[in-house]
Amino acid sequence: MNKQNIALVTGASSGIGEALTRELISKDWVVVGIARRVEKLNSIKNEMGPSFIPIPCDISDKSDIRRACQNILDQGLCPNLFFLNAGIAGEKVIENHEAFTVEIHERIMAVNYFGVLAFVEFFEKPCLHNGGAHFIVTSSVNAIFAPPTGSAYCASKAAISKVFESLSLTYCERNLIFSSIYTGPVATDGLKGNFPFTWSAEKMAKYMCKFSKLKKSRGYPSLFYFVISHLLGILPDGVVMRILKKM
Repeated sequence: MNKQNIALVTGASSGIGEALTRELISKDWVVVGIARRVEKLNSIKNEMGPSFIPIPCDISDKSDIRRACQNILDQGLCPNLFFLNAGIAGEKVIENHEAFTVEIHERIMAVNYFGVLAFVEFFEKPCLHNGGAHFIVTSSVNAIFAPPTGSAYCASKAAISKVFESLSLTYCERNLIFSSIYTGPVATDGLKGNFPFTWSAEKMAKYMCKFSKLKKSRGYPSLFYFVISHLLGILPDGVVMRILKKM
């Protein structure tokens, strides 16, 4: 297998994933870009050249993930850095406050939780045989504090963060590193509303690339949202709702 620096980025066709792709390539990484949008992947390929390897894949479909991963191995490639960034977020996770439904939980968990773990499951043994790897998942401060009408999204981010927390300990002496980055609001197409201290996708990508060198299990890009999330979690619900209505 390869010994060069190869990163796999899910959600590579837009937002943080696209920004990560560009940042990594600027630092001489080869990037395997995973996304559903074939035309956007091809556009990035035309711009970036041989440093970008596009692999179309539907993250909600475990069999399609297996196909895509096998395609990567068949090309003689084994990533040693994984940014498992793809996920359902933004407007698509807003729930009906008058009618709770399990369906939205199933749909979001298929991508944000099981869609992440499918990559870990497939690449665990190849990466161990190849000398190790670092798996980084894009979590959220909503894994710390869950706002109204976002229970499915928050649950998915909390669940995947706890899995990575456990895997970090499980593999700590076996050369596999697992990390979660608890992002605050990032200015992507899915973000709605005006939030203070919103980061650009490019700024977040730079942070995530620097974080990957530290080998830490948790990253908190925004001190502001780290503090606010913990504070909101200990206040009475009535007080929290009054604060949120002013935002």
